[in-house]
Amino acid sequence: MLSGLALALSLIAAGPVDQPPARYELDLSVIRDGEPAVLAKTIIVEDGTANVAISDASGMFEMNASLSPVQGDANADALSLYVTINDGDAQPQEPNLLIKRGQTAQVVIGQEGPDGKMFEGLTLTLTPIE
Repeated sequence: MLSGLALALSLIAAGPVDQPPARYELDLSVIRDGEPAVLAKTIIVEDGTANVAISDASGMFEMNASLSPVQGDANADALSLYVTINDGDAQPQEPNLLIKRGQTAQVVIGQEGPDGKMFEGLTLTLTPIE
């Protein structure tokens, strides 16, 4: 009886088994004059950050992202993806997405040409890795 009680107390003290943080693929596509100018792909984990920096003849490009759980009981399955995108001298872009944990999310910022395709702008996609 005492050994059973000791086992139960040790399981209670151990608490729930922590799972590793969820992993997501973060894809960024920057379009200039209708053509891809920057294509970047990285992995970001829940409650983590990711950074991409590219320097070429057209200048410096940098993306910083953080993926954090949203605080509060009502938001138990919500994550916040905050991204800062600096593209040379252009106005920095700072999308902030609230997403449901485990779901794919996408934001598109920019202008379409007469053919309906992106002419200037960016697409940012967050996809869970299973």
